[in-house]
Amino acid sequence: GKPIEIEAGPNWDDDLGGSNIYATNDPLLENLSEEEKRRLFSIEQIFYFYLPRICNHCLNAGCVAACPSGAIYKRAEDGVVLINQDKCRGWRMCVSSCPYKKTYYNWETGKSEKCILCYPRLESGQAPACFHSCVGRIRYLGVLLYDADQIVDAVKVSDDQLVQRQREMILDPHDPKVVAASKESGIPDAVITAAQRSPVYRYVKEWELALPLHPEYRTLPMLFYVPPLLPVLNATQPSGAQRVESDLFSSLENARVPIRYMSRLLSAGNDELVVSAYQKMIAVRLYKRAQEVGDVTNEEANAALAKARITSETAEAIYRLTSLPSYSERFVIPPYSREGDIEEVYDPQQRKAETGFGRSQGTRRGL
Repeated sequence: GKPIEIEAGPNWDDDLGGSNIYATNDPLLENLSEEEKRRLFSIEQIFYFYLPRICNHCLNAGCVAACPSGAIYKRAEDGVVLINQDKCRGWRMCVSSCPYKKTYYNWETGKSEKCILCYPRLESGQAPACFHSCVGRIRYLGVLLYDADQIVDAVKVSDDQLVQRQREMILDPHDPKVVAASKESGIPDAVITAAQRSPVYRYVKEWELALPLHPEYRTLPMLFYVPPLLPVLNATQPSGAQRVESDLFSSLENARVPIRYMSRLLSAGNDELVVSAYQKMIAVRLYKRAQEVGDVTNEEANAALAKARITSETAEAIYRLTSLPSYSERFVIPPYSREGDIEEVYDPQQRKAETGFGRSQGTRRGL
């Protein structure tokens, strides 16, 4: 019943936030200048941005490799990483091997657990619960086609090349050669169509706006983040009036969250990738303000688009999908054919010998 001064909590040591007690130990602050640190720590008085973290369902998942019992696997049909609760023996190697801290141990069941990307909802054509219920409508779900043979080579490049190498793995679903190879590999036409409509493909590959979280861990995460566009563009004039800053480079240099911090977070220290994403987003903002508000001239907006190396059509497409997307545009989920993918004919007597249990049915369905 008495007020207490809260200085720490059960999750603050994990996310290096909440107070300077832990935040000053954030490894991302390494090599930041004192001025950049000052701006970063004063952000709590001005502006917050949140980093929602779920399982990345990585292509090169550390938890899959670390599990001694082979209980963790990546589903072939959608890439969701799951823990087989029947096989899990609670050794917790997956907990220590996940650099994103997304696997945890359930002390009641004695099993490890993690985000399952709500795969039962996906199988019925629904978005995962956290995607569906997000009030900010900032979560998007779509299909990405990638060349699995490139995974080994993709993790061998230097840190500053990791993001670009992962982008190269992602295939163009509109390319006739990719379509033909996908069909030859047994990928249904509906999945290829979903990949062609995927909003994630547009953000990650086409527009190069979304970046993976800590790619230097070399897990090839498949959850991507568009860097937060902070309100850095308003500049106070000598008269006291506010005007949108149209100089892209000065806006980025004065960003409240230093570019170097964001690049350590989302591009393994490659500043150019973060700057490029910000230039495009700022250009879209100036382009729309010139259209709708009028405090930026058309010449300034066109100059911003040229600096960001995007066209007005691309800027409009980015604006529409980011600000005004419909449900079907945010979530492009292909139909599942679980009865064909999983159904398996087997000998009940052989199954009884292997497991000690027999079943009267001649087929096995589900997970």
